[in-house]
Amino acid sequence: MNKKVFSFFTALLIFILSFGNIAHAAAYKVQSGDTLWKIASKNNMTVEKLVNHNRLTSTLLSVGQSLDIPQASNYKVISGDTFYKISVKLGISIAELTQANPQIKNSNQIYPGQVINVPEKPYAGMIFMGPSSKKVIALTFDDGPEDVYTPKVLEILKAKNVKATFFVLGQQVKAFPELLKRIHQEGHAIGNHTWYHPNMTTLTDSQMIQTVQSTTDEIEKITGVKTNLFRPPYGAIKDNQIEILNKLGYRSISWTIDSYDWNGTAANTILSRVNIRAVPGGIVLMHNFKDELKLDGMIEALPKMIDNLRAQGYEFVTIPELLGK
Repeated sequence: MNKKVFSFFTALLIFILSFGNIAHAAAYKVQSGDTLWKIASKNNMTVEKLVNHNRLTSTLLSVGQSLDIPQASNYKVISGDTFYKISVKLGISIAELTQANPQIKNSNQIYPGQVINVPEKPYAGMIFMGPSSKKVIALTFDDGPEDVYTPKVLEILKAKNVKATFFVLGQQVKAFPELLKRIHQEGHAIGNHTWYHPNMTTLTDSQMIQTVQSTTDEIEKITGVKTNLFRPPYGAIKDNQIEILNKLGYRSISWTIDSYDWNGTAANTILSRVNIRAVPGGIVLMHNFKDELKLDGMIEALPKMIDNLRAQGYEFVTIPELLGK
């Protein structure tokens, strides 16, 4: 065999063997009696990691539903490996590799076949759920501000001493600046929901950046605060768009609990939907747009929802508080 060809295949084999030993995920079919907590506990991970990894917009599971179970990554040392070579191969620093392997007292003494831990990279994808270690929940409102439902929502939140997060549209902010000021002055968090509510997946990169940045600029002009929270309309967004927004400093936020208030849903149905899906770290999706009487059910349900969740021991937080930022 030609020497160059032999060398190429030898290098390729080493590459395959090196990376073939790094575990990333495993498929799992939901069984009868399964819950997110049971599955997460069985696989030694947090519920929020399971939810965010699988992009779940509901905490309710169906029998037979497919889940991707992220596995703790490890690497099997091959002949000639050093910590430096492994760090280059895996794209991590030696310091991170050393910190993830406290059991290795001397990094110069590793041997073929030894299994070492690969540190996880910080999660940078869409956030569907916050940390579940505390019994907190975040109420969020999309599409405002406007002058019919937004004042009613604010009055209820004020009366109940609850802080929420409003994902606002740039065109609505421009039309109702005083209401945005009120949202800010009353201690609520503000996020970006684009200028005019387009489906992000239909936009070019430059169009996406323009609709997001113009909205952030309008929010900052009125409140003096530059938001770093973003929620895509309809929850529709491409992975590369999330990456672009990450580089611009935004965190993309989805939801765990959809109230379905937007289509005229009755108050009792909204209450039932939220109550059965409520989880520590959950994010509730509601709206504050002006469209006939479609949100009357939400306005009726909101004070009861707050009382019900408080009775269950939940504390209400904004998205920045939920994420610890």
